[in-house]
Amino acid sequence: MSQPAEDKSINDKKKPDSACNTVNVVVFLTAVVVGIFSYYVYNTIRTPPKVPQFDIDQWWGPYPINLKRDLSIRPFKIEFTDVIVNDLKERLLHRREFIPPLDDAGFTYGFNSHFLNEVLNYWQNKYNFKDREQFLNKYNHFKTNIQGLDIHFVHVKPKVTEEYEVVPLLLLHGWPGSFREFYEMIPKLVTPRPGYKFIFELIIPSLPGYGYSQAPSRRGLGPAEIAIIMRNLMHRIGHKHYYIQGGDIGHNVGSIIATLFQDEVLGFHTNMPILLFHPIATVYTLLGSFWPRLVVEAELKNRMYPIGQHFQRQLEESGYLHIQGTKPDTIGAALTDSPTGLAAYILEKFSTWTNNEYKKAADGKLLMKYSLTHLLDNVMIYWATNSITTSMRLYAEFCSKRNMALKLDEIPTNVPTWGIKFKHELMFHPDSLLRLKYKKYLHSTIVEDGGHFAALEMPDILADDIYKAVDTFIEYHNIQNAKQELQLQPNYEKAKTVYEFTAKNIDGKEVKLEKYKGHVLVIVNVASQCGLTDVNYEQLNQLYEKYAITKGLRILAFPCNQFNSQEPGTHREIFSFVKKRDVKFDVFEKIDVNGDNAHPLWQFLKRTQSGIFGDFIKWNFSKFIVDKNGVPVERLGPNVNPVDLEPLLAKYW
Repeated sequence: MSQPAEDKSINDKKKPDSACNTVNVVVFLTAVVVGIFSYYVYNTIRTPPKVPQFDIDQWWGPYPINLKRDLSIRPFKIEFTDVIVNDLKERLLHRREFIPPLDDAGFTYGFNSHFLNEVLNYWQNKYNFKDREQFLNKYNHFKTNIQGLDIHFVHVKPKVTEEYEVVPLLLLHGWPGSFREFYEMIPKLVTPRPGYKFIFELIIPSLPGYGYSQAPSRRGLGPAEIAIIMRNLMHRIGHKHYYIQGGDIGHNVGSIIATLFQDEVLGFHTNMPILLFHPIATVYTLLGSFWPRLVVEAELKNRMYPIGQHFQRQLEESGYLHIQGTKPDTIGAALTDSPTGLAAYILEKFSTWTNNEYKKAADGKLLMKYSLTHLLDNVMIYWATNSITTSMRLYAEFCSKRNMALKLDEIPTNVPTWGIKFKHELMFHPDSLLRLKYKKYLHSTIVEDGGHFAALEMPDILADDIYKAVDTFIEYHNIQNAKQELQLQPNYEKAKTVYEFTAKNIDGKEVKLEKYKGHVLVIVNVASQCGLTDVNYEQLNQLYEKYAITKGLRILAFPCNQFNSQEPGTHREIFSFVKKRDVKFDVFEKIDVNGDNAHPLWQFLKRTQSGIFGDFIKWNFSKFIVDKNGVPVERLGPNVNPVDLEPLLAKYW
């Protein structure tokens, strides 16, 4: 029986609808699957790897383990012996004739052989070996055995008065550098400078296998293992908390220390702030080639893009990395046997890594930023110690699957970090990418000059930046400590007595105010540069000397800089100020008495004893009297001199 035309028309309409529904379901399910997969991939990438566990005492020296090895810190002197010098000069004298460079090649094919002859002649005939030996020994050198390896380091302590806080700074070199790179910068870091109340104690090691530090006897000593050795060196010297500065491999090692030992590192300063192995950073870098503003500030775009141009430069300059990352001992044999090859191999990097444009010049413009003497100091360290092969082995460890699997660039650190970005550095990453790892990345200094060897090329700029960075790190920690202290304090709105609070005294020690139970107290905010300073400090002393023993009076003074910046000094300056005035009463660390960061004790005092025109403290030397039960009972303004408190105090003895 045939189907009616009307019914057939209806069925024809239903078939497309059914097909559309099927397509919609498939599209929906596909979208769900893609969404779940994308979410999984995103979370996998965004979830940081676990911090790997290391044996911090792992043995890297020769076997059998010497259980009676000397763990002391031993003085050491650099010596260019006659045997070393005469052998070097003989090799330089009898070097073969070089193949002449191509016309107008400059350094584009490598070290120009015409200029190389000039360098080698200088090394052979004009480089004063004894003078340079004395120069290198101008600072104190030491060795100490850590995990089976004799580690060499330069140790420079500043000579300053007690008003300066001495902070330890670990300076880490890279390849093909050495501890020598920092010599021009050392005086700038151990000399007091205006505006800073701290100064550096410098620890400048040779990395294991570099210079005068012993190389490992077996495979596996990569950047992470070196980081542990450097950390153990700081502990051996006596520093459980310290700052770090590094570039190149020094950046990598310093970054790992700041990742593995976050409670120890007070701040990390790097002149090569990059993330080599971070998948999200790589993705964003590639996306930025289409939308640069997504990644980098417009004024810095040319340091990353066009990406092809920068990739080409990195490709040209990374041939050494592939050789050293795979077969370091082969190239090491050639460089160990030939001072000519060693000088050419190392110094070529000081040309093109300082400024890529220098490769167009016949002399590589090496002498534009450096002197031959300084450059050859560095080469001489590699030659005299026969350490070029062992230094390059680090690249094989760095490029190993084992090291890559650690994913240390992906593990975040909360150590405050500061970077300085020189224009001609080999790589550039914007702050937005750096914060993927360095969660407390505080600042980048942008320099429109300079390259890879910043300490040797621009010691003034680098030293200035280190001072600024550490000053910021100190302020950062002060703020964090203050916030932590506030969190530990009781609720000032519910407190009944001052005994519930704590405060840090001028020595930095936490004081529980319950120690003042049974005493009448005068609590006052003080300043050292106020017009009221002299009379108040003098009379507070008089008041204390008169009643401390006979009546049990205690005076608690809190420095505060909130009133016309009349207490701007550091902790040490305030300490020196009260010491010179022979202050007998108790002085505490500098605090805020008004605002969101006001110390809870002062919030409590203001709540219980309001002022005439509001709770806030009006000026320096506002005074509160607290009775023997810890309850605030009187509030006096800055215009009331301490001796005028005697009648009021008498009511509470």
